[in-house]
Amino acid sequence: MIKILLDTNIIVYRESDNVYKEKIGELFKIIDNNPNMYKYIHPVIKKELLQNVYNEKRDLLLDRLTSYNVLENHKMIDSKLKTLTSTLNKTINDQIDDIILNELYVGNVDFLITEDKKIKQKSIALGIGNKVMNINEFIFQSRNEKSINHNILDIYKVKFGDLDINDSFFDSLKKDYPGFLDWYERKITEDVYCYKEQDKILGLLFLKNEEPESEDYSDIKPMMKLNRKLKISTFKVDIGGKKIGERFMKIVFDQALFSMVDEVYVTIYDNDDKKMNLIRYFEKFGFNYFGKKKNELVYIRNMRKNFDNNNPLKNYPYIKRNNDTFVVPIKPKYHTYLLPDSILYRESYKDIHMPVEYAINKYYITNCGWLEIPKVGDNIVFYRSRQEGAIAKYSSVLTTLGVVTGIFIPKNEQELVNKVSGRTVFNETELRKTYSKNTYVIEFAYITTLEKKLNYDFCKNNGILDGGPRGVLKINSTKFQKIIEFGKVDTTLIIK
Repeated sequence: MIKILLDTNIIVYRESDNVYKEKIGELFKIIDNNPNMYKYIHPVIKKELLQNVYNEKRDLLLDRLTSYNVLENHKMIDSKLKTLTSTLNKTINDQIDDIILNELYVGNVDFLITEDKKIKQKSIALGIGNKVMNINEFIFQSRNEKSINHNILDIYKVKFGDLDINDSFFDSLKKDYPGFLDWYERKITEDVYCYKEQDKILGLLFLKNEEPESEDYSDIKPMMKLNRKLKISTFKVDIGGKKIGERFMKIVFDQALFSMVDEVYVTIYDNDDKKMNLIRYFEKFGFNYFGKKKNELVYIRNMRKNFDNNNPLKNYPYIKRNNDTFVVPIKPKYHTYLLPDSILYRESYKDIHMPVEYAINKYYITNCGWLEIPKVGDNIVFYRSRQEGAIAKYSSVLTTLGVVTGIFIPKNEQELVNKVSGRTVFNETELRKTYSKNTYVIEFAYITTLEKKLNYDFCKNNGILDGGPRGVLKINSTKFQKIIEFGKVDTTLIIK
């Protein structure tokens, strides 16, 4: 049992509209979804909240406070804490803070969550600073205690030391970085993402979370901001046309959001065409030139929630909630090859290593008409249609979110083939058979899979769909918000 004590400011933020509202919701979701965690408030907080609140407002607040456990058997203030804070306390609120902090100090609770910087300072002096967290710190710790599963599509997380350093894959790294072997020896127990074919290393991605207090950026000019960063230490792909690099980029941004970093950065040489192409690839996803680390260029991607309606990849993987949204139907036999992360429970699926499976940017091809043409920046929600032999209202499901990155209307079948090859589930023969004068292509970036898939029966009963979509179907923002909420989409991806 983990007892979490909430400070007065956390309760106030929870019960009012403010800039913390979204983060508070995520905080409470983490606690409420963990059967071992329990929310507590101190009786002194309840008293403080209820003072100067009367009549119906008081009754409403009392009702809301029933969702919190009230701490019992509270302890007398420890003499060491009293001595330490006696010279710091100036107001009655400081004394209340001591009463709350004391419960943590004497072991009556396990953690205290507060936005009060003075309480944090006191806790550090008492040697319990690691148990006092603000909202972001608690969310960050909870995310890091989980794991992200990327062990699909033959990209596996392994220990550096399990890789054969004599593999020719590492030759260029040894050449570019004279100290590479010493660096490798220091990293042998750390995790790295690896792609192999026939036991041959063809792709490697190594990421490092960096905290401002533990890093030295003095060798980077100009000086970088001291904030939480994700460093792309190694990003190397030795196979073309497979879109492994895009899969690696998806992992980069998943980890960036997971770790709640402020920036992602990479250092890279520009001494050959392959590296210049990689630089252009990073720029495609919003990385900008910052400066230099000795002879390497430094590129940074800020993870602030911004959105460029004309070029959504610059702000990948964010989507804008209030942009137009379209539901897009897709047949089961194509669904999971286009969207492998959205595989259904008990679904039969065999990875056949098509490039589109690894790609972020993909093509959806249809001959169905539209009432309104989607535009770049719009949201799309994929609707996996009825499984053959199954009941439609249960087997048809909303599974996936994406964002439109382009619209293309081919003039002939050859133009269609030239445009979409490698980023669609169709081979060339199928593309030529598919083409008609009604054919159009939605270019989109895969964003995320709905944690909870929503079947047609649920969608109809909850006002999301009035009928199964027969073509590209526009829905309003209220319906899209329901998909986000009921589908349990990670809200860190969503821009209001």
